[in-house]
Amino acid sequence: MHQTQASRKIPVTVISGFLGAGKTTLVNHLMQQHTGGRIGVVVNEFGEVGIDGQLIVAEEEALIEINNGCVCCTVRADLVASVKELLARTQDPSHGGIDRLIVETSGLADPAPVLQTFLADPDLREAVELESVVTVVDAHHFGQQLHDEIVREQVAFADVIVINKIDLIDQSALEQLEFQIRALNPTASITTTNQSRVAANSLLGVRRFSLPALLGLEPDLLDENAHDHEHDASIQSCALIEAGALDPDRFNRWINQLVQERGQQLMRMKGVLHFESEPRQFHFHSVHMLLEGRPGRAWRADETRENKFVFIGRDLDMPRLREAFVNCLHS
Repeated sequence: MHQTQASRKIPVTVISGFLGAGKTTLVNHLMQQHTGGRIGVVVNEFGEVGIDGQLIVAEEEALIEINNGCVCCTVRADLVASVKELLARTQDPSHGGIDRLIVETSGLADPAPVLQTFLADPDLREAVELESVVTVVDAHHFGQQLHDEIVREQVAFADVIVINKIDLIDQSALEQLEFQIRALNPTASITTTNQSRVAANSLLGVRRFSLPALLGLEPDLLDENAHDHEHDASIQSCALIEAGALDPDRFNRWINQLVQERGQQLMRMKGVLHFESEPRQFHFHSVHMLLEGRPGRAWRADETRENKFVFIGRDLDMPRLREAFVNCLHS
């Protein structure tokens, strides 16, 4: 049967959401569940050290990271280049190509320019089509994040909103949260969950993105000059790469004390850590004062065992954070 040009386009799911909402966890759930072909992933982080890419279960040749910037501004050209590179890389007949694409944006990304990139670049328009924009919302912290313009835009531009971490709030708070979301976005499909567990077939393969509806929301979306936005300049990123093994007791004491004293300033921390006498990586996350850590995969014999750690927050004392982290290394 003759295949139309439209049917050859690769569907794209954009996964948005503020820092620590659970985007990477959602990507992994989708990757592990999805059986309808091969998924390529582009992941963007705010900061110089890429960690999310290590936490995603994609095949190496089907994953591209964009670091040191926000996918919606300084590295927008990189997003176009990355998608094109991924398509070219996976068109090798021996790899079988990719059947769909997931783009995980930085937690600080304004979604409008991300979508504009896919709509305005002629080469991308030929190769891919936006299927849906999924925004992950942190149920526990959404109330205090709601004043942030980026958070409001991430919700407003979503086709699907995943309210995550609902075990941390009660039913009345959840109802209030849904009311606040509906005020920003009356049309999105809403799903509630814990640990970003969402059925892949409810998000992938369902075309929800509508350009006419989006242009109603943002009439100048296709105007190249309309989205030179400013980030909150007080938000900083501090990235560490330190060789050596961490003393787990020392690290736990320090990190718990740190969030007690600086939890409101520290919006997000995440790391891939090397603990003394531990054959596996340790994956660490925090959102404000909520900490979570669990063992990851085993270290490979041929890789350097080092610690990668990123702090994102306001008014951070970078030298002091680095010194305190180094003091947790096993002497």
